[in-house]
Amino acid sequence: NAVCGAAMVSYETLKRAAIYGAVLSVSGCSVLYYLIQRNLARSPYYTEAVKALRANSHACSLLGEPIRFQALRLGDKENSVTTEHAQVMIPVAGSKSAGFLRSTASFRLGRWELESVRLEFKGRSETLTIVENREHSSESSY
Repeated sequence: NAVCGAAMVSYETLKRAAIYGAVLSVSGCSVLYYLIQRNLARSPYYTEAVKALRANSHACSLLGEPIRFQALRLGDKENSVTTEHAQVMIPVAGSKSAGFLRSTASFRLGRWELESVRLEFKGRSETLTIVENREHSSESSY
């Protein structure tokens, strides 16, 4: 039953095209997600927060080595980046403990400056302040 001389496409061909399209879509989304994560992890507001944590021996001893930084939760409202302000919540885990590294930074005079970096532990109410009030020190108050 060809309409106006058009060739009929088989069900198997349509099914194959749908499967290939789905695989390509999922693959494309996965690559995009990976590239966004990689760019965030290379950004100055992320790398400076990680450096501040690693420079704080008390924080490192509470987490326990090796310390691993996990992927940001891109859909989390706690993570927000504009051209002037960045607020990220970096999941972090060590051999003794795990939690989140909360960091805020502002873009001033052509560079990102940390405003605060805090380590929050999962399952505990303690918060370790690593950087506070736009200072680039590794002083902590626990």
